[in-house]
Parts: sequence; structure tokens; C-alpha cells
Amino acid sequence: MQKAADVFRYNRRVFIASPWPEVYQLDRERKQSFEEAVRTYKAMVATYTASGYELVELPLAPIEQRIQFVLQNVNPRSLSIY
Repeated sequence: MQKAADVFRYNRRVFIASPWPEVYQLDRERKQSFEEAVRTYKAMVATYTASGYELVELPLAPIEQRIQFVLQNVNPRSLSIY
């Protein structure tokens, strides 16, 4: 798996959203408990960091502000489509 992670790279900058207790709800798509979501988030941070990605934490803010944050932090020249 490590070799595949080294060969099949994402964009160097990765946006990541931490679990947000005030808005976290279980539904048909989201089946993890909040505690499990926190563990998954920590594992993703560790894995991406160890693989050399730059993590950009999404702000805990309304969706419109999150969209603006992403748009302000994306370099269109660095985007690649697979």
C-alpha cells in the first residue's frame, strides 16, 4: 500500500475537516459515532502527514464560509484531474 501511495499521488495540498460536535449527526450516510469519527480523523491526519501532504484544516464555519475558504486556498495551476 505504501508503494501505491507513493506512486498515485493527490495534489500536495489536502483539505481536511475535523469532526464538529455541534453539527455532527448520524444519518443514512454517516454511520460512525462521533468518537469513531474523531479516531478516523486522527488516523487520516497521521497518514496524510506521513505521506508528505500539506493539510489545510477547514474552518468550523457555515458552508458558505467554508466554500470561500477553499476557493481562497486553491491554486488553480496546481490542480490536476485524474
